[in-house]
Amino acid sequence: MAQIPPPRRVIRLFPDYTRDWPLWENSTPTWDVGYTTTPEMYGLSEALTREIAEWNTLWESQFDPFDGWKSDAAREAWGEAGAGIAKRLQQEVAAFADVHYEPWPLGSEHQG
Repeated sequence: MAQIPPPRRVIRLFPDYTRDWPLWENSTPTWDVGYTTTPEMYGLSEALTREIAEWNTLWESQFDPFDGWKSDAAREAWGEAGAGIAKRLQQEVAAFADVHYEPWPLGSEHQG
């Protein structure tokens, strides 16, 4: 059976432990992409791919699951960078997908 994507795919942007890429997409009955995805699967630019990798590395180095953020400055820098990445990601995938930015390490007031 051919893989048929939904009319609008939804790419979720959020970090998770042990994952190289903070990109996720729910499969549908006709579109089995798995759950974890990569920049290559979306044809993202080298610049955005690099920014996503740096953003994920910043989170891994500055956020502890038990102690939280190492500093308020790191938390704010990560949040600002993520918002910018979400906007650029939406621009690059606008033809076929929407982006849901889910920055759970910032707390629920920042999710959108």
